[in-house]
Amino acid sequence: MRHLFLRRPRAERVLAAAALLIGALAWADAAARRAASSWDGHRAAREERALQVEWLARAPAIEAAAAKAKEGLEAGKGVDAAQLVAVASELAAEAGLGVNTDPPKTQRSGPFTLHTVQLSARRTDLAALVRFYRLVKPRAPYLTLGGLSIQAERSGNGAVSARIQLTSVELAP
Repeated sequence: MRHLFLRRPRAERVLAAAALLIGALAWADAAARRAASSWDGHRAAREERALQVEWLARAPAIEAAAAKAKEGLEAGKGVDAAQLVAVASELAAEAGLGVNTDPPKTQRSGPFTLHTVQLSARRTDLAALVRFYRLVKPRAPYLTLGGLSIQAERSGNGAVSARIQLTSVELAP
C-alpha cells in the first residue's frame, strides 16, 4: 500500500493525505458528539432518578395530606364530567354569560377524580364574570375555578373575552 502511495505524484499524495485527514476529523467530531449526547443522557437519567427518589421519600407525607384532604370531602357530593358541563352552563346562564364549552377532561388519582372543562366567553362584561365567580364560590371544594384569562375586546366598548377552567373533585365511593 505504501508503494502505491509513494509512486503517485506529490500533489496527489498531498490531496490523498488531506482527504484522509478530513475524514479522520469528521469521524472524530461525530464520535465526540455521540459521546457528549451519551453523557447528557446519562446525566439526565441520574437527575431523573434523584428526583424520583426525592418524591418516593415524600410518599408518607403526601399520603397523609391526601388522607386529610379526603376527610373533608363527602362521597357523592362531587359531580361527574357530564354533570360538570351541565352545572357550568347553568351557572354561566344564571350569571349572564354566554359560554362555549370544550369537552371535559378526566384525571384519576387514587381516591380522587378530577373533571375539568374549559369555558370560553366572548364579548362579555366584567360584572358577569364576577357574578359567575360568586355563583361558583359556595360550591367549593367540589367545584373550583382553576384558571381564568381575560382579554379586552378590540371594539373598545368595555367588553372582554374570557377563558375559564372549571374543575370538579369527585371522591370515589
